[in-house]
Amino acid sequence: MWLWFAKLGSPRWFYEVSGRWLPWLSGAMLLFMSVGAVWALLFLPPDYQQSFTTRILVVHVAVAGTSLAFFPLMAVAGTITLVWKMKLADMVAKNAAPLGAWFSLVTLATGSLWGSVMWGTWWEWTDARLVSMLFQFFLLLSVIALRSAIEDSEKAAKACALLSIVGCINTVIIKYSVEWWNVLHQPSSPINMSNDSANGPEFWLVTGVMIVAVYLFLTVSLILTTRNEILERERRSRWVKDIIS
Repeated sequence: MWLWFAKLGSPRWFYEVSGRWLPWLSGAMLLFMSVGAVWALLFLPPDYQQSFTTRILVVHVAVAGTSLAFFPLMAVAGTITLVWKMKLADMVAKNAAPLGAWFSLVTLATGSLWGSVMWGTWWEWTDARLVSMLFQFFLLLSVIALRSAIEDSEKAAKACALLSIVGCINTVIIKYSVEWWNVLHQPSSPINMSNDSANGPEFWLVTGVMIVAVYLFLTVSLILTTRNEILERERRSRWVKDIIS
């Protein structure tokens, strides 16, 4: 098991294996993304209460749920970096931060767009979920800025790992804010595939497709950026020189 764990942390092994998986993951991502987007934008029937704004929710729910995965991912990678000093784990954590910032920004944008129609306002400072999601966005920007500000790469990795672990607290707040406080944002809706559910079975089906598509997009994007990071950090290695030449 430890041999496998050590092998998993090898930048060269990851680069070679991920190269074989990338075409399949990219193809699946394009398939799910195309089906989800076309289904949601052209064929999803209007909701009896929310009309066509449910089409915004399909994207919002998928992106918002995925955005909550970034700090736990970075915390796990950061812990591995602190304990076992694996270079690959730090590369993953480094490249996850800007991706997480973009996901958080899209979550805020789609949520504000939906809220402008359903709530009659683009923003509400008294809503704990909105504010905590905005705080996550700024926390991720802080991780990026912290890494750029510290010249020593090892110290930067440790500092960002600790901040990522602390950032998981805000992830819990985002998740349970609608239950802990009386907020404008509605509680999470349980998945109900019956015809008498609030959103209807077709909404959950297309949302499920979009969630898979967004997670595949996250995976492909993180693999691509990590592969670029590997080439940059290992550029003096013979195997990288062989690839470039």
